[in-house]
Amino acid sequence: MKKEVITLTLSAIALTVLASCGNNNSSKSQSTSADMASMPLLESCAIHHDDEFGGAYIDISIADFNALGFSFGDSVSITFVSGKDSITFDDIGYYSGYYVPAGQDLLVGYKGYDYIKYCINYGEDIYAANGFDTNTKVTVSLKEAGKYLGVEETLSISYSDDKASYPSDEAFANFREVKVGNIKPGRLYRGASPLDDTRKRASTVSSLLKKNGIAYNIDLADKKENIATQSKYVISEYMQSLIDNDKCIFLGMAAAYKAEEFSVKMKTMFEAILNNEGPYYLHCLEGKDRTGYVCMVIEALCGATYEELVEDYFITYSNYYGIEKGSKKYETIKEIHIDEMIRYVFSFDEKTGLFGAGYYSKARAYLASIGLSESQIDALQEKFSD
Repeated sequence: MKKEVITLTLSAIALTVLASCGNNNSSKSQSTSADMASMPLLESCAIHHDDEFGGAYIDISIADFNALGFSFGDSVSITFVSGKDSITFDDIGYYSGYYVPAGQDLLVGYKGYDYIKYCINYGEDIYAANGFDTNTKVTVSLKEAGKYLGVEETLSISYSDDKASYPSDEAFANFREVKVGNIKPGRLYRGASPLDDTRKRASTVSSLLKKNGIAYNIDLADKKENIATQSKYVISEYMQSLIDNDKCIFLGMAAAYKAEEFSVKMKTMFEAILNNEGPYYLHCLEGKDRTGYVCMVIEALCGATYEELVEDYFITYSNYYGIEKGSKKYETIKEIHIDEMIRYVFSFDEKTGLFGAGYYSKARAYLASIGLSESQIDALQEKFSD
């Protein structure tokens, strides 16, 4: 899909933040109302599909959107119009990251994005679900300034792509051996992408794969057909050898772990593991959410406790963001993201205490639910466990 970006400029009148956005013939519209002039508004802007993660990119940069008067932590109303049809989503939080529980929608201006995006966190693809297309236009208006500022300030985190700012190659690459439960030594590793160089880590990760003798690469994020054609990919000699010898699987999974497609691809991945020998390397782009989800299932199958599941997941936040156990950010992230994911993966309701829960049996039940047979589950456990 061709992406056309319209650069918006503010009016010479400092308080006028009303703007119009479109594809080729967009023009700025100025408000003559004093009330409207004080309220941020993005009007009739084009959108395009995020076909990797799902959701609707709005064709305006984070900087230009914020220059209209919007701020992270605001509550906004979002209206999509397709022909004579329209749909409005009201009281949506605008954040600099995915700071809402799974299944909740948000407007996000994530560092590194070219555009702001409206999506459901770990949920269905709202672009596809609503039949949006390149003719759909969106209007974003302020609902309440700063309504979610407390959440934004508590969870606002970002990390550096400067290798020199990290204590080791492993921390920079978010690379580690998974050692929880009774997983066999040298069997399973996780981390950032050795191919997608968006965050400038691919060559470092690839070197670590070679150093640790990785025999099979499990790529949760990418589609094989894109590797050779998109400039963001860097393919080392070691990675090329794995690809050439059919020792990579490319799953192209969005982060929507509650979607049916996610379960289908999980089954495909586990079947590939059963048909190939390790050591295995498991990754998405950052080695955080999709990777964390898959690792939870394997770890629980290998006898990991709740404390171990959280500890392994949270190493990522320590590597990238320097967040330490016991801090306010730690507790909030654990509650909103990690505990929520654990409850979903292992089918625990809100009343179930997570400490001391039966994760092994729940992992087997999850694997059965996605279509693996009992003999396959046994074989998978034998692949990873002592």
